[in-house]
Amino acid sequence: MKYILYILLVAVIFGLVALVDFVFGKLFPKSDLEQHGQVVRLPRYSFILGLLMAVFGLVVVLLLSPKRQLYLWLGALIVMVMGAFLLVNFFSFAIWYDETGFSYRTLTKKKQTFRYTDITGQRSFLARSGVNILLYVDGQEVALYTAMQGLKPFLETAFRAWCAARDVDPDTVQTNPDYLSYFPEQDA
Repeated sequence: MKYILYILLVAVIFGLVALVDFVFGKLFPKSDLEQHGQVVRLPRYSFILGLLMAVFGLVVVLLLSPKRQLYLWLGALIVMVMGAFLLVNFFSFAIWYDETGFSYRTLTKKKQTFRYTDITGQRSFLARSGVNILLYVDGQEVALYTAMQGLKPFLETAFRAWCAARDVDPDTVQTNPDYLSYFPEQDA
């Protein structure tokens, strides 16, 4: 009976999260670019890992007594907070784009809208996890990496629009699509 109550509690929590998401969706409608444009998101495994960590931590926190097993209970609480952070980070990062420009939002930055002509260059780094990219846009750095969902179509769209806006023939610009290098190299 105790476990059924815990499962019901978890279901109620997820239901409340869905309700809050619905209410926020009605209070803060999405822009036209968010509704009709394409999107770049963080990798799906960060959502899955965050969900597993949050649920596992919550179950352990609910099952254990903090009086008897304080350190294990605190560890589970930390795991739950880390999972919640991964989920919040996953849902707060997005790049919406279309043929005219893109909007960029992260956990720590408000949504900013850029045109492709604002791109001044990029730097690509090869790491164990894949290719990491710093896209320099209007004096800011946009950090990207290969595991992101929809990254390559975004960079290809941005490159085509950037070339068209600057009247540059795309064949004259040195690119390397295998390493997602489309724009001129930017010095640090």
